[in-house]
Amino acid sequence: MMIMGLSMTVVNLTDTAFLGQLGPVELGGAGNAGLTYMLLIMVGMGFSSGVQIIIARRNGEKLYLSIGTLVHHTLLFMLLYGVLLQLFLINGLPTVLPFITESDAVASIIERFLNYRSWGLYFNFINVTIMALLVGTANTKILGIVTPIAAVLNIVLDYTLIFGNWGFPALGVEGAAIASNIAEGASSVLLVLYLIFSYPHQKYELFSKLKIQLSVYQNILKTASPLMIQNFVSFFSWFAFFMLIEGLGERELAASHISRSIYMVLIIPVFGLGDAANSLTGNLMGENRSDLVLKMVGRVCLLSIGFAVLFQPIIWFGGMHLLTPFSSDTETLNLALPVLQVIAFVLFVFGVVIVGFRAVSGTGRTLTALFIEVVVVSFYLMVTYYLTTKSGIELYEVWYAEFAYFIAFGLLIFGYLWKGDWQSSKV
Repeated sequence: MMIMGLSMTVVNLTDTAFLGQLGPVELGGAGNAGLTYMLLIMVGMGFSSGVQIIIARRNGEKLYLSIGTLVHHTLLFMLLYGVLLQLFLINGLPTVLPFITESDAVASIIERFLNYRSWGLYFNFINVTIMALLVGTANTKILGIVTPIAAVLNIVLDYTLIFGNWGFPALGVEGAAIASNIAEGASSVLLVLYLIFSYPHQKYELFSKLKIQLSVYQNILKTASPLMIQNFVSFFSWFAFFMLIEGLGERELAASHISRSIYMVLIIPVFGLGDAANSLTGNLMGENRSDLVLKMVGRVCLLSIGFAVLFQPIIWFGGMHLLTPFSSDTETLNLALPVLQVIAFVLFVFGVVIVGFRAVSGTGRTLTALFIEVVVVSFYLMVTYYLTTKSGIELYEVWYAEFAYFIAFGLLIFGYLWKGDWQSSKV
């Protein structure tokens, strides 16, 4: 899972580095376009996360035959949702853009990027459906093979299509969108081939019994609907954060996107550990061993803190070296460095909180997780709004809002794990 996270984040990192060479406006615009894209697919991601929880529970209960049915229903839902999203991105986005950005240049980049990027929705949703199956059944090794292949392909295509190397036309931000689509399509092909030829699909009745049952969707939505809303709310906090940052200036926006790209690399182990905690929680509860969940969470949190310690010297002694490949604009880099140093401290609380949160989701108490997320995001956005509208505020000071978010989040999450009634959860 960590290898998969690393590969996906390297793609984001190289996109940022390549686009940064085009200029701060292109970097900021493409970054906001990527956030808009992620915000819209979060509903689908939440659906697949809910299915992953149910698959992990059924796997622990040894009810293998129901898993194929869950996958079939998930894939149909995701593809239909992809059609709706693409129609919106092509036809409805121009009417929404004035509410997203005040800059005409940024708006133009967002529209151009997403027009092309919308064709990758179907590959993305196929991939997350298969990932839900593989993570839920604890068969994740193939993800550590396929995603690095796709990442390398994306990097090569970025270099080729953004700048027009090797005889190809220079497509700029559109080239980055096309590169991502092709790389995700390659992932889909490889994962489907794996399911057909190497995965024990007969055990789970994949590719058979394709009858659609409304009762299956009712069961999925009971678990997944809070996660769908929660994922949207959670990512909306990032989306709104960067919309508010844009009000400080285009260089501040570019510097924040650079810092965010490095941030996403540093938290790769955390998300891998969080996914592991989620799946292990579901499997342990399916085996009626819920008494081991807190012990498991504690150990995973210690691993997370260990990674945060490991990254400190990299940030404090090599921070500017990390930033330099992303831009040749000295002012942008000088804005980004203090932000990166704030992130260094955030890593300690981030890791622990994400592991705890993913464990709560793994218990099936997704409505509780949603309630906690809504409360914390509301608090976070109020803090961010206050900081971005404060006269004379420095960019790095706005990023202090991350501390407010994760400290409040941690208090609620671990309070629930310690005193809540999650042990009796059924999915």
